[in-house]
Amino acid sequence: MIFQQIDFHNVEQMIPWENGYHMARLPETVFQRVNQGIRERSGFYSTGIELRFRLNSDSVDLWLRAMPELEAQVAYLFYGSIQGGWQMSSYVIGTEPTRLHLQKPDNLETLKRITEKERLPFSPEVIRLVLPYGNCIFLKAEGDMEPPRPGDTPADCYLAYGSSITHGSLALAAPYTYPFRIAQKMKCDYLNLGFAGTAQMEPAMAEYIVSRKDWSFASVEMGVNMLGESFSEKGFEQNIDRFTAILAKDPRPVFATSIFGFPGDQKRADQFRAIVKKYAESRLLFVDGLELLNQDAYISQDGVHPTLEGMEKIADRWFNMMNNHFSNKDRQWSKR
Repeated sequence: MIFQQIDFHNVEQMIPWENGYHMARLPETVFQRVNQGIRERSGFYSTGIELRFRLNSDSVDLWLRAMPELEAQVAYLFYGSIQGGWQMSSYVIGTEPTRLHLQKPDNLETLKRITEKERLPFSPEVIRLVLPYGNCIFLKAEGDMEPPRPGDTPADCYLAYGSSITHGSLALAAPYTYPFRIAQKMKCDYLNLGFAGTAQMEPAMAEYIVSRKDWSFASVEMGVNMLGESFSEKGFEQNIDRFTAILAKDPRPVFATSIFGFPGDQKRADQFRAIVKKYAESRLLFVDGLELLNQDAYISQDGVHPTLEGMEKIADRWFNMMNNHFSNKDRQWSKR
């Protein structure tokens, strides 16, 4: 959405809150139909949110602050597809109002040549401030800017839905989440609909995903957030059945996976993997989560979330499967 001359990518609502704005990743009509955890918490995480704009002056100031989190909240700067240099690569967002001073690169013509030579998908004239996966509050923008122009961003877009693993927990930096890395490899845009701890595959979420016309292909990671004792196996199966049935009605490619490998108790995880396979294998483009990642050394200390190496394994393996699929289809992603 466009707000204050900025494209708030992956944002559906700007909700006034304490001299600033919560950036909500779902519209109000969907919030009303999903679980309480999304409504009160994960739907407001800055996961996959980017502030995108062109500079009409040499610099601008953006003001944000972060809600208290256990991890440092760091935003990363890209000039189109190209990561910012050491002077302007990252910005720590504090819990007090924080000024982020963003400048035009002094070598823009070089970045343009590289972008054209390498056929990179984003124009280097577009500033992309990639927000962290905590909860950031937008306060204000100061300076002369405008939203990206037609052709500045890729026409095709990859949508990823899933748990905190999709959301980016333990990726340490938002550009190292597997959705971001797959999009880089596919040279397309992305939308991150990862909901930490709250991805419960509700029909309302599936209906929302297929209602969006701005994605070309999607992936859904299903299961780990319902392993807890509060969810029955029957309830999980009902959700998977309805969720995948709705997605299957859309003609666009949807890649599906189950629970990735982790070193904990496998009995219930295997039962849930089997349920996902039962419904996703015949309806979507299914690959078992263990084929994407099944190495204990690539799981962090918490026993669930992949490490940086684990994230890269998921990105590499899923990208190869996606790329092979599209190579066989002459890379015709869009069916809009």
